[in-house]
Amino acid sequence: MVRGGRQSLSDANLERSTTDTWESYRFFGVSVFAAPDDDLVALSHRQMAIRRRPEVRVTRCGDLRAARFEVAPTFSNPDHFSIILAEATSEAFARLRSVFSEPVANPGYQPGG
Repeated sequence: MVRGGRQSLSDANLERSTTDTWESYRFFGVSVFAAPDDDLVALSHRQMAIRRRPEVRVTRCGDLRAARFEVAPTFSNPDHFSIILAEATSEAFARLRSVFSEPVANPGYQPGG
């Protein structure tokens, strides 16, 4: 699972994301994209939201589920998933961050998207 951007898991970004999904869909969600076979280049080719990010943060779906986060496919985009949080708190955000890598270079990065 991939989340684009160095600051994408900051409390401010997570608060905005979970507030937006709550207002629209009535769950606290954080958008991520699936990268089958860890292929960030292929994912970047398909998804501008990832392609335009020089750095990304990654985790495995199994690690998210082991940390008690639900991961669900959302919307019509087959690459798009939402991580569902039980609550939108700084403690939940910190727990979510702990499952992701530190920012890593995106090998599929294309300036200008």
